[in-house]
Amino acid sequence: MSEPRPGRWPVAFGQAELLQDLDHEDGWLLSVDGVAQSYVDRGDPTHLEFDYVRLMGDVVDCLAPDGEPLTAVHLGGGGCTLPRYVAATRPGSRQLVVEADEPLAELVRRSFGTAGFRLRIGDARTELPRLRQGESDLVVADVFESSVMPVHVTTLEWVHELQRLLRPGGTYVVNVADGKPLAFARAQVSTLLEAFAHVVLLADPSVLRGRRFANLVLAASDAPLPVEALVRRASRAAGRARVVSGDALRDFTGGAAAITDATARSAPRPPPDLFRR
Repeated sequence: MSEPRPGRWPVAFGQAELLQDLDHEDGWLLSVDGVAQSYVDRGDPTHLEFDYVRLMGDVVDCLAPDGEPLTAVHLGGGGCTLPRYVAATRPGSRQLVVEADEPLAELVRRSFGTAGFRLRIGDARTELPRLRQGESDLVVADVFESSVMPVHVTTLEWVHELQRLLRPGGTYVVNVADGKPLAFARAQVSTLLEAFAHVVLLADPSVLRGRRFANLVLAASDAPLPVEALVRRASRAAGRARVVSGDALRDFTGGAAAITDATARSAPRPPPDLFRR
């Protein structure tokens, strides 16, 4: 591992850029084609800069007793912010990160290292059958090509394949991006409800009201999820979020059908001015 440096590099899905945080010398923003992918704090891996990553961190924190190691698979790597968080908060965790963009993965490996996890190159869905079945406490999907989720990681068949990685009671966490009228997010919830007994949605209230295009976090398991603990964490003074579960979550779907390989269409693309500097 070498010291990270600001700059731009061609990668498989566009052009990657590393920017140093002017207010925090250990903070680095990784973007691809101008779309923020990850924020890595080299000095403090427990610092989660992005709201949706903090929500993912909340789910991880509530899954098991504090500090207990986890076996985790992360599909989609970017700067590997969440694997670094798990490694710092749950020492001894066994983690694998699967990243499809090889030049991007090598940039991240060179700039930030891979302490606390293994980094494998490969398409997330193609790699699923090759991974150990029934052993993971946690599977996280944060799979994007620049700003859009690939269609093949949005379907019920995809969910059934990754379910096989989970041990009984294990949890699947996925990052979804959508805006008004939230049709894609509603269908993603329906897809998870088709496969799992318990599903929870976490998002900023303004996103749920359709006021802006942004990230929503979904967690699913065959065992009850720690909803009350998540509600307490989501009500923090900064970055307040709503936690939706049970009947309210089924109402949220509005009767949307689960997405299958046969019915899948392109995931929503953010407004062109969303990432304009």
